[in-house]
Amino acid sequence: MNGGYALFLMLFCLHRFNGERSLSAIYHLFSGKKSAQTLQDSKWFQLERFFGTWKEVTLNDIEAFAEQLLENGLISPVQNRSYMLTEAGKTLLHEQMRHAFFPVHVNGWRYHASEKWFWYRLSLLVQTLSNVLHRTRFEPIHRHEETFIWVKRYLLSQRRTARELAQMLYEEIYDILSSVSEEEATVFVLRLTSFERIGWTDEQIASFLQKDPVYVHFQFQNVLHYMMATAEAKRSSVLYEFMRDLSLPIPLTVSTRKTYEWLLRGKSIEEIAQLRRLKRSTIEDHVVEIAANIPQFSIRPFINEKKAEKIMETARKLRTRKLKVIRDALADDVSYFEIRLVLAKEGEMW
Repeated sequence: MNGGYALFLMLFCLHRFNGERSLSAIYHLFSGKKSAQTLQDSKWFQLERFFGTWKEVTLNDIEAFAEQLLENGLISPVQNRSYMLTEAGKTLLHEQMRHAFFPVHVNGWRYHASEKWFWYRLSLLVQTLSNVLHRTRFEPIHRHEETFIWVKRYLLSQRRTARELAQMLYEEIYDILSSVSEEEATVFVLRLTSFERIGWTDEQIASFLQKDPVYVHFQFQNVLHYMMATAEAKRSSVLYEFMRDLSLPIPLTVSTRKTYEWLLRGKSIEEIAQLRRLKRSTIEDHVVEIAANIPQFSIRPFINEKKAEKIMETARKLRTRKLKVIRDALADDVSYFEIRLVLAKEGEMW
């Protein structure tokens, strides 16, 4: 079966979606589409880690992978280009989850927008320090003007010598790479550029290690996100200085942000709909998106606790996130808005 690591990721996502979303949902998840539906799905189906982590993938790729899984009897069609895992598919996924590499540190939800800039800064600084210490002239590995300016300013602002800074950076990176597998550490180091060698691409590394390029991509990203999370936790680190001014925005659509601002001012859904000249249903969509993405946002003003618990209990019992199925199972007067709101807040109800 060709497709390697991509097929494992497909199986994982299809298993989570459980036939309730089409192949487009997987494509939008990996490409990081900032629509209310994709952001909501990421949370509902606990796939946030993969949001925006594979921007190069195309819908055609996703469809081709699904076709392979179908031909191998690992998935079966449900409806509207959605699929569920067959028993053979579940067995294979279970086996792969036990033995295959899983990107446990990947956090696309938090880092998809800033990882590129963090990497640009880190790799250009490593290259610069390596060449400065060996007194060699070099062509910058990145031609991104903003990164070039940032690194220049950063070095000029240093009280440490180039050797001291290089030593501190080396120790921090060494500690982090000591906490991941040897293969992941190798992938990360091979991407770095020094005074004597140019960093390799995922494809070059994959060829060298005789691995799948998608596998290499997620190994590198796993280390990079782990590095960013570690830097955030240790705010005194050199690595944290690379990301201190990088924005880690709450992933809300532009229109939803405006609704959130009005909610913070104490306005009701009805009032916001009038103020913004939008349908009530549109504002309800925004509230669901906010509930899914802002941990401290309480849904208490929109639904009472008893009703919320009943919705959650029904969803878990039926093992579904299909709104109509949940609503039909509830005899009470429950709206689709209330169901979506509770599902968006699953695990942290209030």
